[in-house]
Amino acid sequence: MMLSAIFLLTTVAGCVLAAQDQQGLQDGSHTALVATVESLLERIQGLEDLVRSQGQIFISEKQQWLAEKESLQIRVERLETLCSFNDVFPEKSTTDGNEAVRLAKDSQTHARAVFVRSDDSDPLVPVVTQLTARVNEVSAGLQTVKNEVVEASTSVYVHWGSSTCTSSAALVYSGEIGGSFFDTTGAAVNYLCLPLTDLTLADSSTVNDAQLYGGEYETQDAHQEKDPLCAVCRSSRATNVMIPAKTVCPAGWTSEYIGWLMGGWPGHNAASEFICVDSKMEERIGSERNDNGKLLYYTVTVCGSLPCPPYVNGKKVTCVVCSK
Repeated sequence: MMLSAIFLLTTVAGCVLAAQDQQGLQDGSHTALVATVESLLERIQGLEDLVRSQGQIFISEKQQWLAEKESLQIRVERLETLCSFNDVFPEKSTTDGNEAVRLAKDSQTHARAVFVRSDDSDPLVPVVTQLTARVNEVSAGLQTVKNEVVEASTSVYVHWGSSTCTSSAALVYSGEIGGSFFDTTGAAVNYLCLPLTDLTLADSSTVNDAQLYGGEYETQDAHQEKDPLCAVCRSSRATNVMIPAKTVCPAGWTSEYIGWLMGGWPGHNAASEFICVDSKMEERIGSERNDNGKLLYYTVTVCGSLPCPPYVNGKKVTCVVCSK
């Protein structure tokens, strides 16, 4: 069909060229003739391209239609395999029933309707049941993994000098700061957050043992001799860090609390560590007695090995606890 159209267009173009050629010779206008021929050839080329493009579209649509037809035939054959026509349309004893069966069989090439009797069992039910059980199992496994990921994205820290946690953290338990005696050689270095309720203690018959004391502020201000409180907090963020000499966290980090850098006095026999005590320095009510124990002092700067500036000699050191 496409070739016929091109041949017809070419013939017409030839006739026009012949007419134009004769007229051009008679008029003696060779230049006009050449221009006319070139214009006509361009129009013929455009028509050829258009016919060729339409032909390719027709061939593509025909191939797609044939593919869809083949796919439909395969699906019909599969349905015929699964459901034999005699099972779908059982023979009836009555004339009307036989006629209905005959009509249905005659029309099967155009449309097929599957009727399921009430006593038929759906073969997909066991498959769906098995898949549902599998989906439930996978969902439970995903929930377990989710819980583990959430757990791994949290962290625990001690909020020294406070019996509560910030709004971004959950309280595990609260208590009092304690540890080894301040002047005992070989004492434990670290501070502990000792719970004050629901304790489990046992009788001891040992002679040599470590000893546990409560803590006291040795600050020579309103907190002097009072027992400092503490809280163990679970943060919703995975990492926390204490930064000395700062009250602002780095970019991307969240401040849990700010306070004073505190530790033991260097003239005592027992070593100690630095901890960040909340600036409110909360204490246990009624604990003003001077019983000593694990003592807490403010920390001040000493220039020399410590670069000054940026540090300044004899200044109290701040701190901030940050999480991310």
